[in-house]
Amino acid sequence: MNKSLMAPYTEAEIVEALKGIGPTKPSMFDGFSIIFYQKFWHIIGKETSKFCLDVLNHGHSLDEINKTQLVLIPKTTNPNNLKNFHPISLCTVIYTITAKSVSNHL
Repeated sequence: MNKSLMAPYTEAEIVEALKGIGPTKPSMFDGFSIIFYQKFWHIIGKETSKFCLDVLNHGHSLDEINKTQLVLIPKTTNPNNLKNFHPISLCTVIYTITAKSVSNHL
């Protein structure tokens, strides 16, 4: 088990993570949606994978993409207090892919 946890991340794991994220999730902090990355992976996949693998395998910094915006989504048509809202956090897509890769790896 330790051997598999210590194994380096692969590009296939990055692609698996991307495919495992629902395409209809709301737009992320950077303004891009998951479906954008899924649809245009043939164009942006190599650079995105390289960045994610550099972070996961070589410990490069996430400072460039580690941004999150909290948004309150109303649960009712006329919300009048905080209990009527559902909080969600919007991260950048690349951060989400990286986090999903770690989750899948575990």
